[in-house]
Formats: sequence, structure tokens, C-alpha cells
Amino acid sequence: MQRTILAFWNQPFALSETFVYNQVARLSRYEVAILGAKLPPPPRIEPTNQPMYLINRLDAAGWWRELVFKGLGRVPNDLWQWLQRIQPSLIHAHFAPYGAIALPLARQTRLPLLVSVHGTDVSMNDAAIWRSSYMAHRFYLLRRRALAHQVSRVITQSDFLSQIVTARHGVPAEKVVCIRYGIDLSRFRPALQCSEWGHILYVGRLIERKGLPFLIEALARLRGRFPDLRLTVIGDGPMRADYEAQAHHLLGDRVTFLGAQSSAVVHSYLERAYAFCMPSITMPTGEAESLGVVFLESMAMQVPPVSFRSGGIPEVIVHGQTGFLAEERNVAELSYYLGLLLDQRNLRNSLGEQGRRWVEQEFDLVKQNQKLEDLYDEIIAERSSRYQQW
Repeated sequence: MQRTILAFWNQPFALSETFVYNQVARLSRYEVAILGAKLPPPPRIEPTNQPMYLINRLDAAGWWRELVFKGLGRVPNDLWQWLQRIQPSLIHAHFAPYGAIALPLARQTRLPLLVSVHGTDVSMNDAAIWRSSYMAHRFYLLRRRALAHQVSRVITQSDFLSQIVTARHGVPAEKVVCIRYGIDLSRFRPALQCSEWGHILYVGRLIERKGLPFLIEALARLRGRFPDLRLTVIGDGPMRADYEAQAHHLLGDRVTFLGAQSSAVVHSYLERAYAFCMPSITMPTGEAESLGVVFLESMAMQVPPVSFRSGGIPEVIVHGQTGFLAEERNVAELSYYLGLLLDQRNLRNSLGEQGRRWVEQEFDLVKQNQKLEDLYDEIIAERSSRYQQW
């Protein structure tokens, strides 16, 4: 009989959190039941057929149930009954604030607690967290020490995040495990015959940290040499109007903004892309790219990525072998590397081939999920004497 893992995060099936969905949907030796605060607004990923409990069902009492669960740690009676039926062996919370929110549940159920951190949930500095509009982030600061003490393991996706978790968040090094994101390589297969010369693709939220203005400026420097280059922007966010104005001023009709799109649409544009660029930067708040799943997807499609040497990105893009890295905020250098790819198709193709092999070696979803399930085995075995079975 397979054991069951209780996966907890705030809004299951959000489009921006496919990396969580990939883990939840593709485990082989463990069943997964999903606990969430509420579903995200559409568009969203199609929910799986796995057992799911939502604390806030967006009815009249939903917001109150969510507040009481998050703030006071009180577990609704029907949630208790649901947990009794599914009998989870451990709780796996995603994002540090929801690890802290899961603490009372872990204590009351006497289940081991595992927390995956994903980036800005731990890279943002404390002052910025206190200014955050998210209640969960403030709860995290209040419960951080208790979480570091009680958590069985903290999973990071990069050495960059591992150092932050130990140095700034007080988690003992022996509790920190780096298991990198994986992607489904059966879905991401190169389509070399579809590649369109000069087509640069950006996929990411339209926020300052993702660095789109640097890409727009870099391409503006190349428009004289490469009159047929064009940029496609997939993503949405609060800076969209500003970025559209800048792009149309500098690139004219060579840029297209598509807004947020499904993974299928992103895949179709990766097939056609000549190069990928998301030049993410480190923010004054400490926020930085922890890894970047979209870089993995582009390399799996043999589309070489170009970015800045920021956060955990150098652990994904091997400079000069699988893509190029410019110094952070250096538009001239970013433009140089994009121009190099446009000038030298053989170099572009060579980087693409090496990138595919790199992803197959280090970021295969099947291999990464095997590591995760091995960690589940380890935690359940070592903590069985401390946690009673249901």
C-alpha cells in the first residue's frame, strides 16, 4: 500500500507555480493529497484528480476559516475528518510562510514537516517582509525560529538558496537538502525545424526583478545590425503598461506582448524561438532568481538562454557551454551575447545541444522526484519513533 503525502500550499494550481504541480502530479511511490487555502483565479492549471481540501471555498464563511487556520492554527472539524480518511505520513509545505502556517497542524497531527523554499520567500530581507502586504509572510517572521527547530528538512533548489536558509533563517545545515527542479523531458523535445532566426523569447512576470527593460535596451542596440530580429513577451504583471511603452518606443512593431499564457502556448513559442532571454536582477530587498524553470525548458528545447549572473542562475546556465551570462545590469554585455548568437548559428546550435544534455543530466523530473521520494523514505524512517501513526 502506498503512503500518502499531504502537500500544502496557499493556492494550488496557480500558473506561476508549475514547479510545484510537477512534483505533486508525478510522484511514483507516494500518493499525494492536496491541502490549500483556496484555488487561484483563472487562468490556472487544470486540477489533478488527487484528493484535495480547500480551507476557503470562497463562500460566506471562507475568509474567516482561512484567517482562523492561518492566524490561530485552528483546524476545522471537517479537515480533521478528511485527514483521518487519507492518513498522511508527513506534511510537505511549499514556500517558507506556509511552512510556518503548517506548524500547528504538524504539532497537532504529530506528523513530520518538510518545507520547500522557492526563492523570494526566503531571499527577501526582513524589513521588506514586514512591509509586505501578505499576512503569511509576517506570520513566518514570528514563527521562523520555531519552524527552524521543528522542521525535519528544508528543501532548496540551489546552493544560492541553501546558503541563505542557513545564514539568515537559522536552519541547521544538516536539515537543508538541495533537490533541484526537474522538468518533464518527454514534453520538451527540440523542434529544430521550427526555429525562426532572430526570434527572441521572454517568459516571466512583468515585474522589475525579471529585468525585461534590460532586454529591450539590449535589442534596441542590435536593431541596426539585425533588421529582422523580433521579441515576443509572454507574461503579465503590474509593470506591463510601462514596459509596453518602452518596447514600442525602442523596438516599434518588432515586439509583441501576449500576456499570461498556458504552458502549451509557452511550449509552442519555445519551438519557434531562436534564443531565450530573461535577464533577472537582484533587488534591494534581496529578492533574486533562485533557479529559473523557464531556463531549463528553453535548454531542453535546445534554445540557448542569455541572462545576468544573478542569484542561482549561474547554477543553471553554464556560461559559454549551455548559454551566456552577462554581468548584472550590464546592457552592453547582454547585447553582445545576443548579437553573438544572431551572428553565429553554429555557435547557437552547439550551445543548444550542450544545454539539452545538461538538462538531461541534472534536471530530469523523473530523477529529481526519485530523490524527493528517497527523502520522504528517510524522514519517515527516522521520525517514526517520535510521531504516532494515525
